[in-house]
Amino acid sequence: MNRSYKSATVIMLMVFFAFLLYRPDSPAKENKMAVTRVNHLSIETLEPVGEKPITIGWSVYNNSYQFFHSMQEGVLARAEELGMKVITHDQKSSEVEMITGAINLIRQGIDVLIISPFYPPAIPIITEEAKKAGIPVVVVDVGTSGAEVEAFIISDSFAGGSLAGEYALELINKHNITSKNAAILKVEETSTFARRRGDAFKQTLTENGYDIVAEITANSETTQAYEAMKHILESYGDDLAVVFCENDRMALGAAQAITEAGKTGQIMVIGFDGDQAAIDAIKAGLMQGTVAQQPYKMGALGVDIAKNALTGGRIIYDDVESKELYVEIYLIDETGEPRNYFSHKQ
Repeated sequence: MNRSYKSATVIMLMVFFAFLLYRPDSPAKENKMAVTRVNHLSIETLEPVGEKPITIGWSVYNNSYQFFHSMQEGVLARAEELGMKVITHDQKSSEVEMITGAINLIRQGIDVLIISPFYPPAIPIITEEAKKAGIPVVVVDVGTSGAEVEAFIISDSFAGGSLAGEYALELINKHNITSKNAAILKVEETSTFARRRGDAFKQTLTENGYDIVAEITANSETTQAYEAMKHILESYGDDLAVVFCENDRMALGAAQAITEAGKTGQIMVIGFDGDQAAIDAIKAGLMQGTVAQQPYKMGALGVDIAKNALTGGRIIYDDVESKELYVEIYLIDETGEPRNYFSHKQ
């Protein structure tokens, strides 16, 4: 077989295969897979047809906590609605796990990171890694430690603390409580935004003639709050009107200590978050109220903001300088039912 005949044969075969790939009923075209094109005996690979879905990296404070589990459900549901993929990571209340897990998400090639941080001071470390990879970061709840993020989604904690204070005064009057003393159980020091709740509660009570006789950090833990409340009761068990807990996990611990001391209904217990366990305790008469957040809505909003950050959509902040967006809070009173919604925008 001479050289010119061989060349002609090769060309004919290549044309034949090209026809197979490009014919209307070709599986390659029908399934939108990558195809190979012949062009003057050179081979060029075409990219697959169709857009790659956006992939979210989602890192959660602790998915075993009801509040954050609800937040994760909001993230997953909204992402599914928008056709976005989610890779999840549970920090399990660990600073080390938070940092290593978030960086691992970044290195997996995600498009955007949404994080609800256990340890906000480490957020700048994570955002620096994300910036190198060109990945925007959205923070949901807890804090940012001043890191540059696309948005910080949070409840208005100061307004919520004020609402708790106003409700405490209502309860004290309703139940004819004569004590002028109150106590506060506080979250961990790194949760600076959540600590605004106690600050606002304190301001409301002191402006109305009450003394805050104890402020104890119980680090958002039920057991620590139980022990702290027992300590408070040793000194003020017979002269205490109300205890405000900056989250519901601590309120449950405080309520347990008060129940064991035989003071249920005599010392008011108000929490913050609106966890189902707290609502159940309210209905059982062990707590008198909680200021409810909307973690599901916060998670879903995080996905919306993430999409806007990637597609150039407009983000309207409640506080432009800090890039904060507020989600409404509301009161669940001693009936265990919600009152009218409360918003800082009123």
